[in-house]
Amino acid sequence: MTRSACRWLATLAVAGIMIGGSWAGWGRAADDGRRAVDVKRFGICVRVPQAWRLISWARDSEAFKLSLPQDTAASKGFVECHLGLAPEQLDELLKSEQPVQPVPDRPLKTRLLECRVEPIAAGRLAAQVHERLLAIWELQNDAGDRTFEIRCRMVFHGTLYSFTLVTDEAHYDAYRLDFEDMLASAQFSTPETGVERIAGGLWLQRDFRFALRLPKGWKPAFGPSDKALLFAAGPPHAGLTDSLVVEATASRPLDLEKLKTTLPAELGQRDSRARATCEIVPQGATFALETRISTWQGQVPVSVLERRFRSARRNYIIRFKCETGRLDELEPEFMKSLDSFVEVLDTPGRDQA
Repeated sequence: MTRSACRWLATLAVAGIMIGGSWAGWGRAADDGRRAVDVKRFGICVRVPQAWRLISWARDSEAFKLSLPQDTAASKGFVECHLGLAPEQLDELLKSEQPVQPVPDRPLKTRLLECRVEPIAAGRLAAQVHERLLAIWELQNDAGDRTFEIRCRMVFHGTLYSFTLVTDEAHYDAYRLDFEDMLASAQFSTPETGVERIAGGLWLQRDFRFALRLPKGWKPAFGPSDKALLFAAGPPHAGLTDSLVVEATASRPLDLEKLKTTLPAELGQRDSRARATCEIVPQGATFALETRISTWQGQVPVSVLERRFRSARRNYIIRFKCETGRLDELEPEFMKSLDSFVEVLDTPGRDQA
């Protein structure tokens, strides 16, 4: 199922429309007074109190978001779950841990109360994940009102699941217990990437019918946004995770010569630290604009290698990103992957390797 279809189902689910006698993405209430939030494409199912109201479901990297009753209208309590690429070790995230509560015009005073990686040694959850990163923040505004934020991160089969609770002080103790109950109820499965391996060692995007090789050791992963038709990542290592994203739009004229002149300046306007060079290169039976970009992600120097081209069916952008220091090692594999791109009309056989 395409992400567009999933968004349509999500709209029905949030609006409370019944589909075939059951809630889309929103399970029935059980005898324990809780509901199941089951987002199969994201590989996560949890049970939550009935009073937690579903407001967003299966959007970009967000599996779900629920609003929580609060004491005042100004308080914005919520629980959410996001998916991302897993680090090599959860410990790597300790130094970068920051609250996700939106900062208003006047900055909040923040205080980190707890931040640790701890084992999960008991219960059903322990059969799926073995440790978690727990961080608890206290946020206080100028009036002295306090908000609390709890974030719990767990890794399942190469995917990082980030669960966040934000609540006012009045509900903190009760909601923290409910949040822990929700985490204990979590059932993980492999997220749906929309990609499968086919004959010849190519990876096929099933809905959009294109395929390409991945660099050695790389695997499809859950994309960061609905625009990512195919997303893949390299083996985990310390630092930035190497990644590939393929995006597409409807086929329309693409002036490569003009883009070769204008794109570097456009990229510089979006990112003042970006430096880009372009050249036109062969791409199968057509040509592509190949762009090399050097920039920074936080304090990490990164390099981007991308191609833009047009087929009879779509316009494509294929983009690789890695730490600058790893580009020389990875570039030959990136080039093989770019050159392998093909649109697939017939139903191919699965790769038996």
